Amino acid sequence: MDFDAPYSRKGSYSVKHDGLVEKFGLTGEDWLPLWVADMDFPSPQVVKDAIIKRAEQGAYGYVGGYQSQYKGIVSAWFDGRQDLQVEKKAFLVNDTIVAGINRMIRTFSQKGDKVIIQTPVYPPFHSAVLNNDRELVCNPLKKTATGYEMDYDDLIAKIDGKCKLLIFCSPHNPVGRVWRLDELEKLWEICSRHNILIISDEAHADIVYSGHKHINFLNVASQAKESVIVCTSPHKTFNMAGLQISNLIIPNEHLRHAYAKMLTREGYAEPNIFALVACMAAYGKAASWLDELLVYLEANRDFIAQYLAREIPQIGYHKPEGTFLAWLDFSALRLAGEKLQELVLRQAKVVLNAGAMFGVEGNTFMRLNFACPRAQIEKALERIKKALS
Repeated sequence: MDFDAPYSRKGSYSVKHDGLVEKFGLTGEDWLPLWVADMDFPSPQVVKDAIIKRAEQGAYGYVGGYQSQYKGIVSAWFDGRQDLQVEKKAFLVNDTIVAGINRMIRTFSQKGDKVIIQTPVYPPFHSAVLNNDRELVCNPLKKTATGYEMDYDDLIAKIDGKCKLLIFCSPHNPVGRVWRLDELEKLWEICSRHNILIISDEAHADIVYSGHKHINFLNVASQAKESVIVCTSPHKTFNMAGLQISNLIIPNEHLRHAYAKMLTREGYAEPNIFALVACMAAYGKAASWLDELLVYLEANRDFIAQYLAREIPQIGYHKPEGTFLAWLDFSALRLAGEKLQELVLRQAKVVLNAGAMFGVEGNTFMRLNFACPRAQIEKALERIKKALS
């Protein structure tokens, strides 16, 4: 696929492009949106073909009879790409990961219990805890000269008997870490010692770059299958978030049945038929497309590093090990919060995610989505450079 080819998503009800008025009050055409974490590339052709073929059948009634084939394809993907072997019954089909995390908070904790997150982190983690009347405990990542690492001492100091869950992000959005086995083992040891259930959001697991390897949290230790739930989805991998389908891996039978009961209680029945066939097509036939995508994304990642080093060295940037998200540090420019947003959004007319939405640790940062043609990235960086001059 030619990932450099111009591709317009305007008029497709894309929140990234068509939602600028609703989100920011932005009208007109001269805005460059590199914010929401989906891609400005079309999904694999096999996904489109599967949806069209199913649509042409003409009847869109209730869904059933798919479990064996579907779970066979999904489990084969995780076996082949992540060396994860789990029984097919451990996979539960779900709508979105965010909806799943909200349900898991309600299923595995009570009002007033504490839920731990590691900031700066994906904003729906924050809201999932607070909107379900749980107490939010922030265990901030430690910023180092080379990126970020977990602060285990801070975590241990904040754990008490009310801490029931830890929502983990792997690979990490927005800082781009792909966690090493020793890091995951230490986190699991701490949580298991204190009977804290780990909910691992691994939405970006397939987007990992040279020299790094994603480790599914269920592979951290043999006992992890009893105290870890892994949330997965084809959304980031194949640019199909609007189809709203995910696969939760819950090997522990008691936990799986409890979550399935919550699904039933809330009225979730079966996946959307188009999401179902799209997911099977993606996992079953689009591996080569993903391999090509990763090469292109890694080059985009490196281009940003080269441009900033040459043209705007004041902006800090550690190349992400995974995800297609650049975490840009404006602290050397003494820009933060609303002043930073004013410069990037109003002066440069580049739409990025404000770092403050990921936690107070992100107040001097902006998140840039580089899953787009390289020309768009270059144009955005040139605009920011001009606004800073």
